Amino acid sequence: MSDIQLYLLEADSSNKTEAQGIATRTASRLQQRTLKLIDLVTSLEPHINDKDNGSIRANLVAYLADVIAALPLKVLSVQEKRLLCDFILGRLEGDTEGVGASARALIALEGLGKWDTPTAQKVLRAFLDNTHPLRQFKLQTERYAVVQLIDLLVAKYRDAMRKLHDDDHEFMAGFISYWEGEKDPRNLMIIFSLLQVPMTEWDVHAHAQDLFDSVFNYFPITFKPPPDDPYGITSQDLKNRLRDCIAANSDFAPYAFPQLLDKLDSTSMNTKRDVLQALQACITDYEAKTINLYSVTLWDALKFEILNVQEEDLAEEALTSLALLAAKFSNFGEGPLNAYLRTVIKECNEHLEDAPTKQSEAAGRILHALVSSAPQAADKMSKGVLPVLFALYNGSESITRRRGLLEAFNQVTAGFEKMIGENPGADCKALQAFADDALEAMVRALVNAPKAEVSFRMASLAGLAQLVSVPGLLSHKQINQAVDTVTNLVLHEQLQGHGDIRTPAIKALSSMALNVPQAVRDRSVPAFMVELPDVAEGDIVPSTVLEAFAQLATEGQIFDTVVLRLKNKLRSARHQGASLAYQRALLFAILYAFTFGSPARDDGVIRNAYYADYADPLIIDFVKDVSSETDPVAVDVVGRIANIILRPQSVHLQSTVYHKAREWLSPENADASGTSQHATPFLLYFYAAMRPEVVEAADIVSLLKAQATSALSAGASSQAVVTTLRLVSLLVNKFANPKTMQATLAETGLEVEALTHDSTSAEAIRAAFAVTKGLLIQGKSGTLTTRYLQTLLDLLSGPNSTTTAQHFTTLPAPDEILTKENHCLISGLSQQKLFNQAIPALTTAIRTATPAQKPAYLTALTGLLRHLPYTLLSPSLTLLTPPLLQTLDLSSTSPDQAVKASALIIFESALMHDAPTLTEHTSSLITRLLNSTSTSANGAGVRAKALQCLALVPRQLKREAVVPFRREVVRRLLACLDDGRRSVRSEAVRCRTAWLGLDDGGEEED
Repeated sequence: MSDIQLYLLEADSSNKTEAQGIATRTASRLQQRTLKLIDLVTSLEPHINDKDNGSIRANLVAYLADVIAALPLKVLSVQEKRLLCDFILGRLEGDTEGVGASARALIALEGLGKWDTPTAQKVLRAFLDNTHPLRQFKLQTERYAVVQLIDLLVAKYRDAMRKLHDDDHEFMAGFISYWEGEKDPRNLMIIFSLLQVPMTEWDVHAHAQDLFDSVFNYFPITFKPPPDDPYGITSQDLKNRLRDCIAANSDFAPYAFPQLLDKLDSTSMNTKRDVLQALQACITDYEAKTINLYSVTLWDALKFEILNVQEEDLAEEALTSLALLAAKFSNFGEGPLNAYLRTVIKECNEHLEDAPTKQSEAAGRILHALVSSAPQAADKMSKGVLPVLFALYNGSESITRRRGLLEAFNQVTAGFEKMIGENPGADCKALQAFADDALEAMVRALVNAPKAEVSFRMASLAGLAQLVSVPGLLSHKQINQAVDTVTNLVLHEQLQGHGDIRTPAIKALSSMALNVPQAVRDRSVPAFMVELPDVAEGDIVPSTVLEAFAQLATEGQIFDTVVLRLKNKLRSARHQGASLAYQRALLFAILYAFTFGSPARDDGVIRNAYYADYADPLIIDFVKDVSSETDPVAVDVVGRIANIILRPQSVHLQSTVYHKAREWLSPENADASGTSQHATPFLLYFYAAMRPEVVEAADIVSLLKAQATSALSAGASSQAVVTTLRLVSLLVNKFANPKTMQATLAETGLEVEALTHDSTSAEAIRAAFAVTKGLLIQGKSGTLTTRYLQTLLDLLSGPNSTTTAQHFTTLPAPDEILTKENHCLISGLSQQKLFNQAIPALTTAIRTATPAQKPAYLTALTGLLRHLPYTLLSPSLTLLTPPLLQTLDLSSTSPDQAVKASALIIFESALMHDAPTLTEHTSSLITRLLNSTSTSANGAGVRAKALQCLALVPRQLKREAVVPFRREVVRRLLACLDDGRRSVRSEAVRCRTAWLGLDDGGEEED
């Protein structure tokens, strides 16, 4: 069989891949000159002229298209390409079967060599004359190929296509109507794109309305892509292309603006959004002289969306449109800008007369939008509005009205700040003329207004910060006055509760530090220092002043000033024997500054000089040469400060710091000087900051030995033991070599199996859990971790089972020290490993345990689940539900209360996400939840959480399963309504309402 016959056979069976392979084979023969093009075309004639079978004719054209597409460049001569082009176009005149394949063939042919102008024009003419309108072809794939071809012509042969339009006045009408009725999104994406060429590059004034209508008929786009759409075309893609068409030519304005504004009255919020975005595109792209004709009309329509807000984003879009109008006219001369702003100013002034109202608030937003749009608009708006605004302010005695006017003024100031930021060098003379009046009004409001007038004082405070933020607006004297006013407010206003504006005042002072840092250094910082004595009187600590001063460090411009003054004040307080509480407060202020402030950075890393300037002196004062009288809180805080500075530093810098500190950090020297145990809080954070490669292995062994001694010694304070164990977990996780882990642990006395075999003391058990936690999170010593975890599980059947059970919750509990930020080894599978090994073993043990043993297993199980993500335990709910229900039967002791609370949290998640799993336990669950609401055996937290779970039961479980319990539940909830804790009573009301909502056959509860 010939290639043609084989192709037709495969095409009929829809085997496109095989058919294309046959066409490729034919192309290879043409390339090798074993087949002549004229022979190929001639061989098509018997089938291509088959008038009775359109399918065969279409498939033959597709065959020809596939052959051409498979040809390399330079195989066909110019004459052969012209022959093929004429052959394909000639077919279109009498037969449009396979029009899509014809288009594909021409696209492939053009890819083999660029056409001349007459050929390109002839191709477009042939399709417009013989396939008009395109919608007559029902298959989208056929239309798509034609659209692609014409898009190629319009994109690559711009001059040739424009000449067709210039030479034939009827051409454009046919070109526009050719696309009518197209609905396929893939085709429309290309059509909208290709139509932009004539819209923007051709003279289409005579056809503007038809061209505009051809695209606006699709507005607004309501297309929703199917879930399995392989093309990825979204509704927003179509909207963007359509919007570009609408805004493509200023000649569209007489048709675009009226129709868009008409659709702005739509009840559909999505339509309104599309209209506003289209208006913005038109304002941006149309000529200013054209837009000038519609400026007042646009203002009248857009202001409605701002003065009568339906959706906040619609108001924002309308404001953006108004700002674009002002910016457009600002570059076009004063006439259009004056005409536009005159109506805006008039209406804004009218609304300000009624302040404060929603309309006056909207007027303030309009002022902000227009002032921020361009320097010219800012100048004219200020000159038109501010005289009226301050005349109204000075003529009113109403604090409420004054507040509304100040808020509007603040919008103007904010607009100037934004405008100058976008237009460096722009002046603010129009605003400057009223700066003195504004400053005086705001200062007077903050100082003299009644403290109960919070809104008025807040507006004044925000206004002061805003005035300072506008470059060049205030004089040096005025800036000092503003800074002094806010500083005095922070330092001396002692009002508590309603009327207290110290917190926003601190934020205002911080923002001033950004804009006028020198004024804050010169005025505010000395004022704060006056309020911070070297030695506080008695036990009084100026905590509010310290808190405010530390918050100033959030602004990088004065960070160094703040921490330096705090360090000097701390040194002076320590030298003069200030109280421990005062020294602590100063340390905490420094810690706050480094934690939440903005220290200087080099290449994104906190500047290393801070360690020598701040951490080192603090270590010398509070950690080095410590004794039993050393304040552990101070040691802890200094460690945290050192950690923040050291953690991101390079290996080289950390190594330098570490080797310098080894002299007094080593356990031998520490023991000799008596600093070992007291320095543990510092060591915890110091070693947390270090990268693993910095610390030497020998140092870790000796340090672990020292910590093991401390951890296993009886009589140590609980907090000291916790810190020591956290340090053990850190050292095991980050520094101990996984390959020699067991030997290291044995050498240091922390080998878990030996610990638990030789002693079952509480100290040994705690140490075993600390070691296992470090290994578990590390994930590098899998076999050893599994053995140790099993050892801990075995302890639950021993004599110290209660203590052991309570420590299981520490294994998955998060720790701020064991994090990637501290260079620890964090396995993403640690929680999964813990769950897979421990949970099945515990649930099995619970089923076979004696009544005396069971509480320990239940405590261990719930403690583990407390810190595991719900997604991890969700698949095992069927296995976990029975033991969790038994947990709710535990006694009322303090540890059991925590266990119950954990179980209730899990049940709450299960009811919300996996309620069907609990259906078979409905009776047991309701009974135990009711028992957990009683005051005699449960704390307030447990009672409230039980009521929250109980309220979910009628909502989440099947109605028929819970209705039988309705009467009993409602009756027992009456007691909860009289609970002594308000939080419990509130939950009881919600719970009872949920159960009363069940209809059990029309019965009514008393």
